Amino acid sequence: MAKSPQERSAKTARKRVANAEEELRLRVRPGTRQALAELMEWAKIDEQAEALTWMIHHVQGLGRDGVIRLLGSRWVLDYHENVAPITGSEMIRFRARQGTRDALALLVEWSGAKDQCAAMRLVIHALHDAGPVQCIPFLTMPPREKYVMPDRYARLLDAEFKRKTLRICHDE
Repeated sequence: MAKSPQERSAKTARKRVANAEEELRLRVRPGTRQALAELMEWAKIDEQAEALTWMIHHVQGLGRDGVIRLLGSRWVLDYHENVAPITGSEMIRFRARQGTRDALALLVEWSGAKDQCAAMRLVIHALHDAGPVQCIPFLTMPPREKYVMPDRYARLLDAEFKRKTLRICHDE
């Protein structure tokens, strides 16, 4: 029997609580939203949250000096600019786990931005200014470590495979 929408919503809510997910709301100008849309198009990403999460983690992975070089060389931050009252501003919303929120906090500190909105504007525009080829490494999944099965488990699986093979041959 299929679950009702309420049951699915409740299960999703429990998962979000278990993973300590929070919704982040970033107020940006329409130009920033357009730049994000173009970045997502270049990287062939459909989900806005996925693009923002990869950006945050890859840029934070550059370290303090790398972030300063990336953001400082491409975009000038107007410290007197307050984004909240900007007419025509839009919200970018996405859910983030604790690790992403910590990485974003480091970006805010390293970039010298006033808040998360300003830091993400800097990141989005810096990557957009880099162009479609140079921004792709910041919008892709990092390579995963190759899993090597321990010999003990490989032997157990091989023995189980041989038992099943013998049982199938014996049943025939």
